[in-house]
Amino acid sequence: MKKAMLFVLAFFFSVGANAATLSLKTFQSSNATQKVDVASGSVVLGSGLATPANGEAWKSQFDLNSDKTTPVKVTWTFNPDSALASGWVKFKSAPDAFKTFFISKVASFSFIATLYANQLSLLNFESATGQALNYTVSVSAVPVPAALFLFAPVLLGFLGLRKKQALAA
Repeated sequence: MKKAMLFVLAFFFSVGANAATLSLKTFQSSNATQKVDVASGSVVLGSGLATPANGEAWKSQFDLNSDKTTPVKVTWTFNPDSALASGWVKFKSAPDAFKTFFISKVASFSFIATLYANQLSLLNFESATGQALNYTVSVSAVPVPAALFLFAPVLLGFLGLRKKQALAA
């Protein structure tokens, strides 16, 4: 029994969960400049300056790609937050349909989505209104600790059996 528990414990440390490698590229924008600050890695960053004139709308669109299917956390931030009146956050990763969120007068907005392997995905902020502001977008791959979910019940079961044997003796 002791050997089995040691094996399971050793297995916890030998199985790792690696985050996917993401890549981000600029696609297009209107009434805004955009750039990619960190183009590749488990976290990618983009930013820009929205310069709408006379109440015109602005948009910023990025292309996103991943080497593995993975959940991602997407965060848009706006500075100053009082300059953003409203806008639409859109995310598309095939084969899923667009995820669309309407936001208004916020400093930041986050959501979780699935990014599919080797599929070009779109990350957009569209029909935004308000005054000039700086914006950033960050996308981070969320690693799934599979070893913990798969083997923790086994380890707890072994510990329970050992406790039961100790109580019976």
